[in-house]
Amino acid sequence: MFYCNLEHTAKKAIKTRSGKIKDGATAKNRFHYITRTSHFKSYKESVSEHIEFVKSGNLPSFAEGKPAEFWQAADVFERSNGRTCSSLVVALPKELNQAQRIELAEAFITEFADRYRFPFSCAIHNHAGLIAGIEQPHLHLMYSERHMDGIDRSAEQFFKRYNPKDPQKGGAQKLTADVLGMGKAQLQLYRQKTEELINDSLMRYAPMKQVEIRGIQIEVPSRVSCLSHRDYNKKYGTQLQDVPVMNKAVRFACENEPELWAKQQHMIEEIQRIRAENRYEQYRSFYEAELKNRKEIEELSKQAETPRTRQQWYAREKLLFLQQNMLQTLLKDPQTTEPMTLIQHDLQRYIDLLNTESFDRLEKLEYLRDLGQNLKGSVLQIAPIDEELEFMQRQVIERVSLKMREKAVTSEKVRNHDQDNDFSPGF
Repeated sequence: MFYCNLEHTAKKAIKTRSGKIKDGATAKNRFHYITRTSHFKSYKESVSEHIEFVKSGNLPSFAEGKPAEFWQAADVFERSNGRTCSSLVVALPKELNQAQRIELAEAFITEFADRYRFPFSCAIHNHAGLIAGIEQPHLHLMYSERHMDGIDRSAEQFFKRYNPKDPQKGGAQKLTADVLGMGKAQLQLYRQKTEELINDSLMRYAPMKQVEIRGIQIEVPSRVSCLSHRDYNKKYGTQLQDVPVMNKAVRFACENEPELWAKQQHMIEEIQRIRAENRYEQYRSFYEAELKNRKEIEELSKQAETPRTRQQWYAREKLLFLQQNMLQTLLKDPQTTEPMTLIQHDLQRYIDLLNTESFDRLEKLEYLRDLGQNLKGSVLQIAPIDEELEFMQRQVIERVSLKMREKAVTSEKVRNHDQDNDFSPGF
């Protein structure tokens, strides 16, 4: 599941309950809200909130480097009932780190603003969720539908009606959904593109993730699909339940408000229960496969167990662990120019295991080939690793002990060695 919504702000007055007329939502107010500037400078949705990224671009000359002035001009000079801005809000994957989320935000800017030369402002907000305390990063991207055509206009002229016969005498043209050929399907098309952009980023940086199901950590694919449980159930045949939503009074209730506080605690408990059931329903096949795998390992460990078979089983499990550890290390830095430096420590442990009596020559060759296949595509410069593995395969054929060609790096340069991540079979 993911969240993506598009809203439009129009220049219009609204009548209050008392009958007074006042201005409605404004583009400038929206800008200050997403960038947490001006009167929103001290506003926070959570004590843990912080702004990870702010950027504006494609601004006309009268507002170059001054985005607040551009959005204020939209409020002042746009025609009555005309759109002053459109705002896209997208939940970003918590599996990505801050730099990766910023890269994803830049992809959204390219797709939804730069593509049409729309003036834009955007920001990434992040704060811990109330219920589970997990990060909730999300992107705000606001843009004007008046695209930049290279004609220098004053603020007042920029927002006038477009003159197709003589563009220099009119305002900047509005590229609305109808003009772009999207019509009423705009939101659906934007959501499809959002799903593609997010999944492309996840595939590059976080293809798998860990989820807890009934007390067991399970590795599952890290992808987003569908906007609601109903859509997901229809597409995949699951039975996910809707999660109740807290209103603001309940969400921000304090202990000195006993009724609201009690309701908040009850809802948190209920939401956590439903989320746990939904995780099981969504990833049931992975959970059952993990249980089956654990059972098979347990049965194998009981069959004619001797110190030698136990040692072989341990060595094989540790080789698989090291393979996965090296892959995850390289995926965290796919642009590295020194891939061998990143995995040197784990690779040395890998060949030390292969040098034991637990493996014959054919098994050694198989595990070296498996390692090469698993690491393929993890970094751009994979050649040094391929060359090192080919060198070791020749050593196996020549019946000599495995060793690396390169000198071992110093401990300060070994970035992926973390004692807390060392494999332990539990005995």
